[in-house]
Amino acid sequence: MTRIGVIAGSSRPGALNPQVVDWISQQLTNRGVEFEVVNFMDFGLPLLDEEIPSGAHNYQNAHTKKWAAAIAPFDAYIVVTPEYNHSIPGALKNALDYVAVEFANKPIAFSSYGADKGVRAVEAWRLVFSNHRAATVRHTASFSIFTDFADGVFAPTEVSVQPFGSMLADLLAWSEGFKLVRAKAA
Repeated sequence: MTRIGVIAGSSRPGALNPQVVDWISQQLTNRGVEFEVVNFMDFGLPLLDEEIPSGAHNYQNAHTKKWAAAIAPFDAYIVVTPEYNHSIPGALKNALDYVAVEFANKPIAFSSYGADKGVRAVEAWRLVFSNHRAATVRHTASFSIFTDFADGVFAPTEVSVQPFGSMLADLLAWSEGFKLVRAKAA
């Protein structure tokens, strides 16, 4: 069974992120996958304080080791990201700068939201994850803060919801293929 890590992507007080994470969780329930929500805020990560770059996989701090252990066991990921100032949220970028090899040879999907559905954040994330040797699927579940939230409550429109199925299908197919790649690399 495919294990998906749903990475919650905001530290902002009153963030919309938990509502989108809950929706993703509902969509994954009864789909033949195991999933777990992983929230970087639960690990007390300060601004990046590892002397050795994450690609070396030589973590020195206890908080980094715990964060890496929480991220590592999944076959695939869905990153739930807001778009802040036409790019990615700094707190999530900081958390993901701590780790790298945990994402190697695994697929990543995105669920984004913002004034323009978070598409610029997703494009920036694609560059970050390619550096970790991860593959990002094309389709995204993207939501507008103007049409998919009513008075701060997540109420996605059908046109915004529709790509989720294709996104998940690709994520699951790629996760199976990448299991073979990881096995050969081991």
